[in-house]
Amino acid sequence: TRDWSSDVCSSDLASLRASTQLFGGLVDTKKKRPLLDSSNKLAMEYRDLFAGQTHAKESDLVAIGVLIDSQKRSSDAQEDPLVRLRQLSGEAPGGLMVGHVAMVDEGFREIEQDGNRLGLYSTISLTLLMLLGFRSLRWALIVVAVVQWSLVITRAILVLLGWELTMVSSMLSSIVMVVGVATTLHWMFGYQREYESDRTESDVNRRACNALERSLGQLWQPIVWAVITDAIGFASLTLSRVGPVQDYGSMMAIACGVVLLGIFWLVPAVALCPLGRWSSYTLGNVPGEGWIQRMLQQSLTWVCRHRIPVILFAGVLLAIGCIGASRLRVETDFLKNFQSDSPIAKAYRAVETELGGAGIWDVMIPAPKPMTEEYLDRVYAMEKELMAIEVPGDGGEPLRLTSALSLADTDRAARGSPMLRMVPLEARLFGMKQTMGKFFGTLLSEESMSGDQKRERAMRVMLRSRERSESEQKMQLIERVRSVVAKHMDGSIVTGYYVLLSRLVEHVVADQWISFLVATLGIGIAIAIAVRSVRLAVLAIVPAALPSMVVLGVLGWLGVRMNLGAAMIAAVSMGLGIDTSLHYLFRYQQERAQGADKEFALGKAQGDSGMAVLMATLALVIGFGSMGMSQFLPTVAFGTLAAWTMLGGLVGTLCLLPALVRALAC
Repeated sequence: TRDWSSDVCSSDLASLRASTQLFGGLVDTKKKRPLLDSSNKLAMEYRDLFAGQTHAKESDLVAIGVLIDSQKRSSDAQEDPLVRLRQLSGEAPGGLMVGHVAMVDEGFREIEQDGNRLGLYSTISLTLLMLLGFRSLRWALIVVAVVQWSLVITRAILVLLGWELTMVSSMLSSIVMVVGVATTLHWMFGYQREYESDRTESDVNRRACNALERSLGQLWQPIVWAVITDAIGFASLTLSRVGPVQDYGSMMAIACGVVLLGIFWLVPAVALCPLGRWSSYTLGNVPGEGWIQRMLQQSLTWVCRHRIPVILFAGVLLAIGCIGASRLRVETDFLKNFQSDSPIAKAYRAVETELGGAGIWDVMIPAPKPMTEEYLDRVYAMEKELMAIEVPGDGGEPLRLTSALSLADTDRAARGSPMLRMVPLEARLFGMKQTMGKFFGTLLSEESMSGDQKRERAMRVMLRSRERSESEQKMQLIERVRSVVAKHMDGSIVTGYYVLLSRLVEHVVADQWISFLVATLGIGIAIAIAVRSVRLAVLAIVPAALPSMVVLGVLGWLGVRMNLGAAMIAAVSMGLGIDTSLHYLFRYQQERAQGADKEFALGKAQGDSGMAVLMATLALVIGFGSMGMSQFLPTVAFGTLAAWTMLGGLVGTLCLLPALVRALAC
């Protein structure tokens, strides 16, 4: 809406300079920029006042402040002022665009690009997995059809609901890919098993139809309940106090339902569709499948024989993981969400070192009308006390505010002029308003009516601090600032991006444990209903929850700070990791229902579900692992940790689960 910076200072000084001279109209203010006039005491005071805000004190770096009306931002990228500003800053020699709005926008743009790119990479890699592993173009097409159809329908539903993708939910395509592929793979293995067992049917079309029908009869329940548990895991994120995380949970829960519809609709249609000679109904065996099956049975035999030590070892890992998870600390430096060589990180390093710090605060305090000099003196005294705050660090430089600026400072500089001191305060403020334009409204708001509520006049105090500091220091500084402001001004509010972003990940981390507990409880109830056994439901929860706790525990023991991506891993991994246990238990129960003993039922579950679990986990690891190529570090953290959690879930399903079932199940 308005560019403000040294031009505001210069024009303000020009007006003040003219008004303080008897023949002000004869002064040539264009001959020399008033702000650069070293003989003008008022100019020097203004230069010192705005140092760190509009210009660096010790270098030639200049900042141009821009106010953007967010309500008037266009959805058209060509008309978006941020796009135009980014172009202009790129055209200027050494120009860089910074600001928290720009930083969030940059993060969203990178995630959106990553989501599209990773969705493409995942589609290609998983299609190649189908072609090389099963040598079936038909089932490769099935996987692509299910995933792409689910994405289109999910996005259409979001449009109809009026929802928009946020920074977190832009990972939609990659997660839909993971859920769709993992679920389809289980049906694929069931179809393959039934097709190969029906050797009496000579008609390949009839044989494929029978295999599809029988596999559906056996697998529709675990497929349905697996997707339900996925949805429960994602839906638990709606309990978060952070809006983007809530949106992500809601969108992914909807996407899970769409994937389920796509599987039951598209798999039979494409599986039985005549595609000619170049796509047969048969599925090839995975290379090395015989050797893998023998290893699965040998591992089952060993685990069942040493089931008590295996269970005790898992308990020790769980305890170590819980202790480590309690040591987790939050990463509140939002700049660390970007790669160090990214343009936004480079720009903020310049702001951090030369412009007083990248941490932007806003203190809103009630302002009287008419304004009084006594009130401005109180504001100035509050600023002095704020600037004296120091929060010690662990052997490093103490954290403090680097600057404080408000109308109290600008008016105090103006009062240094004998002529201006005689002008009434409200008149001086009116002169500033005429000079500064819309920027003045960001420093002092007028009374207004919003519906039935009256909004009082308020003054804004702009604070700056260093962004790169420990989260504990930041929290202490925020509390100290709030304490000082509350002491001087009743009804004040301490806010701004510094406070908002410092609290953001902290809330996500605190909320993740609530989401994890709710997901565990909800998934446990769902599994108990699905397998009709509370005992088996509890046994299934253990190998699904253990990997998440171990991964988070490792982060805690290593001192790795949690960012936004890592903070969501527990509940999401719980929902996705339980799928393999669910399919395993359904196969076990089918054999037990036919009169088989525990050993034989576990052997069948290990043999029939083991390959599906392995391939589904491989698909999950490929899908999540592709996120490691992102430029946005929370996406990297989410994908990498999810991949490790899925691998841990594989070991839990094939080793810990049979040990638990053998020792504790009926």
